[in-house]
Amino acid sequence: MSDDEEREAIREFLAPQAEPDPYVKAAQDNWEAARIRQENGTGRDPRIGLYESMEAKRADEAHQEKVLEEARLIAQARAEEARIKAGGAVHQDAGFEYRIPRDVLRKVSPQPYAFDDVPRSIGEFAYYYSTATGHDPSGIIVSAVTAAASVIDDRYRLVVRPESNWIVSARQWSFLCGEPSTAKSPSIRAATGHIKDMHNVLFQRWIDKCKAREKGEPRPELPALYTSDSTVAALADALIANERGLLMLTEEMSSWIGAIDSSNKGDAAKNRGDWLQLRDGGPRQINRVDRGAMLVPNWGVSVIAACTPSGLAKQMKEMPEDGLIQRFIPSILAPPKFDPNGDARLALTTWGQWLEWAWTATTSLYPRYITLSAGARALFDAEEREIKKLVIATEGFSPAYASHLGKHPGMLGEIALTFHVFGCGAGGQPANELGEEAMQCAIRYLRKARRHAHALYTSILSSAPAFELASALARSIVAADSALTTIGRDWMTQHCQMFKKADDETRLAAVQILEDADWLSAQTHVKVYRGWPRAYSVHPKVFEIFAREGEQWRARRAAVKDAIGEAT
Repeated sequence: MSDDEEREAIREFLAPQAEPDPYVKAAQDNWEAARIRQENGTGRDPRIGLYESMEAKRADEAHQEKVLEEARLIAQARAEEARIKAGGAVHQDAGFEYRIPRDVLRKVSPQPYAFDDVPRSIGEFAYYYSTATGHDPSGIIVSAVTAAASVIDDRYRLVVRPESNWIVSARQWSFLCGEPSTAKSPSIRAATGHIKDMHNVLFQRWIDKCKAREKGEPRPELPALYTSDSTVAALADALIANERGLLMLTEEMSSWIGAIDSSNKGDAAKNRGDWLQLRDGGPRQINRVDRGAMLVPNWGVSVIAACTPSGLAKQMKEMPEDGLIQRFIPSILAPPKFDPNGDARLALTTWGQWLEWAWTATTSLYPRYITLSAGARALFDAEEREIKKLVIATEGFSPAYASHLGKHPGMLGEIALTFHVFGCGAGGQPANELGEEAMQCAIRYLRKARRHAHALYTSILSSAPAFELASALARSIVAADSALTTIGRDWMTQHCQMFKKADDETRLAAVQILEDADWLSAQTHVKVYRGWPRAYSVHPKVFEIFAREGEQWRARRAAVKDAIGEAT
């Protein structure tokens, strides 16, 4: 380096440095201080600090406040719990007062069968008929399904499980249950009217054949599609001549049951056994001294009947518990509407054509077997598992309902076969494999039938004592002279006669139903005597929601007291 270059380098080194930008320096200092505070855990910058924005800072602060509030509530709850255990005030379910009590006072009204619960051929017929008449669609839907099953040859069968030889035919037992003027008989007549016409045609042909036969020639067998009144012996003769099966068409269930139980020889129990076996079908060998031996190839019929709730309840009390009523699919009818606005004449004609087609398409001299597709089999197996769970869950509080549910797997196969035939296009031949669509439709239909059966067994037939007692206890609560806040076992015994007469197991089950319905809440952390809490909190809203029912029962109680007073 030359002397000049060396002097210039020394001059630059000794020259004063320029002052840095004060704002840049302040920002650098702030970020450095924030970094140090973050590393040391000593807090955040009072302005934005390390947050990306002021919104992020506010959100974090709100979260911290929420955590602190929750910690305060937890501490308060723990203190309350300690106070309760030490003998303080009683405790109840925290969310009890925020729930809405459910109605356990009125008779169960099941959701009606829907038009899409059945194949289109049945659904359209039911739709046009119900809109033209104003009748509850449940009646015509169930009647039509039973009529459809009855025209399918019993030799046309579904193989549910080949590994266990589980095979079913399209056979249905159903009844319509409703008060007078709920159009039970008109619905049955609309669904089965064309079957009577077909029967009359066959009968007339039989008469013509009888007239045309040669002298000494045996009379041909009498064809039949239905019967409305028959003894077991006469029915055997009819089924020998009609292996495809028959429809027992009775608009009065009471007369049909009376015919079963009536016998001059004391054979009522035997008659019932014969009718129970008619539900399952299959060959039946009969040997009689007076009539000799006969083989009925197919001992099976479909049944459609009608009854009123009170009439059915009265008959069931007089009948043995042999499972006869559990073999039926019920249809609980609502009152008709008063504004019909349709025309069902074309639908009735089309329905008659469907019945004729199904009768012809399934007729066979030999058994024909339909199999389940892989998808339909999976749907069936899944539904069967759910049904079995329901049977286990319900047999404790309603054995009759559980017994009915136990027959649903077999019914599911029968209904699916019916829907398989009536779900295809008329004019062709049903496929040899039952698909997913028919099975899904059958599952929907049977699930709806389950709701109607629940209404039947837990309300109309009162075969669920716990539900009946729960309703009676609820009436006593809303009929109290003043709104109640708590009640105990003693109060229930004093104010509800049915509770007083019931056994302890039924009492506990009834109270549990009211707890599940959010009428009562057991007070916890108190002494329990023989499984009973010391007291139950009464939901305050029951006196508001069910005020009208409370007034009615108080008036009824006053009328009874007044009548007793006059009598004395």
